[in-house]
Amino acid sequence: MADETDIREGHDRIAKRLFAHADVVADLLRNCLPDGTLPAFDTSTLRRFPEERVDSRLFLRRADIAWEFDLAEGSRVVLLIEAQSTPDLAMPARMMVQCGMVWEDCLRRGNRCPVILPVVFYTGATEWRAADDLSEVVDCPPGLLALTARKCYLLLDAAQLASSQLPEQGRMSLIVRMASAPKKAETVDALKLALRRWIHEDEAFCRDLAVWVRDVLWPEKFRGSDPEEVTMSLFDMFPEAQEKFRMEGRQQGIEQGIEQGIEQATHELRAEERARLGRQATRKFGRGAGESLTAYLSDVHESADLERVSDWIVDCQSETEILAKLPANGAAGT
Repeated sequence: MADETDIREGHDRIAKRLFAHADVVADLLRNCLPDGTLPAFDTSTLRRFPEERVDSRLFLRRADIAWEFDLAEGSRVVLLIEAQSTPDLAMPARMMVQCGMVWEDCLRRGNRCPVILPVVFYTGATEWRAADDLSEVVDCPPGLLALTARKCYLLLDAAQLASSQLPEQGRMSLIVRMASAPKKAETVDALKLALRRWIHEDEAFCRDLAVWVRDVLWPEKFRGSDPEEVTMSLFDMFPEAQEKFRMEGRQQGIEQGIEQGIEQATHELRAEERARLGRQATRKFGRGAGESLTAYLSDVHESADLERVSDWIVDCQSETEILAKLPANGAAGT
C-alpha cells in the first residue's frame, strides 16, 4: 500500500470527486455544519456552479468544488468547497478572493450577489493551524480592525467529524471515516460496508469509491484495473453483490446480442436489396448496365440511397440515361 503521506494527499484528490455528487453535498449541508449555520433549505435545488472564473485582469482562478442551492425563503446560496490535505496559511486570503470573484461576476452580469458559504474540508493528519479570520493574518491597528474582514471560511476537519454524531448511514459519515482512519485496513473495511450498502442505489458514487481504492489505497494491486474489477475484488465476502454483478453482466450480454442481431439482419436485408436492384437493371437495360449498377451498389449502405437507385431504374428509359447517373460516368445525378 502507499505510505501515509500519499494516502492523505489521495484523500484530498478523491474528496473532490466525491463532492461532485449531489447526495454527498446534501448530506454535508444537513449533517456536518454547526447548528444554526443554515436556515431551511431545499436540497432538490442543488445544482453545479461554475468553478472557473476570470477576474478583471484576465487571471483564471478555480475553486475545487462549487454548488448553489435555494433557501426556503427564496435566497440563493453558493457553496464553495476547498479540499485540503495540508494546512494552508493563505486560506483566508484565498477564500476572500474566491468569494470576491463570484460577487464580481454576478455584478458584471447585472445580477444580485448570492450568499456564499465557503467551506474547507480537511483530511490531514496534523492539526489545522491556519487562521480562519483575516484579522489574524493582517497587521492591523485596533482602530481599523472593524474594517478588516473577519471569519473567511468554515473548517470541516475529517478527524473531528469522525468523532461527532453523524448519521451512521450517511455518505459523509463514510467519507470522514475513510479519510481519517488511522489504519489503511480500517479504511478498506469501511469502504466494503459502503459498497454493500449503496451498490444497488448509487453505482456512480460506488464507482468513485472504487477509484479511491485503486488510485490511493492499493495502487500497486489495482493499477490499470477498471473500477468494476476493484469492486468485485472487495466483494469477496458479499455473495449477493457478486450475483447482482453477474446478472447485470448477463443482461448486458443479452442486450448486446439483440443489438448485434438487429445489425446483422439489417445488413442482410440491404444486401438482398442491392442484389434485387442489380437484377432489375439487367432486365430493363441489359447486362452491361446491370453489372455497372451492381458495382456501384457495393458501396451503397444507407436505405435512402438504395431508394434513390430504385427510382433511377423506374424513371430512366435507356442504358445511357441510367449510366449517366453513376459516379463512374460523371457526377451522380438525382
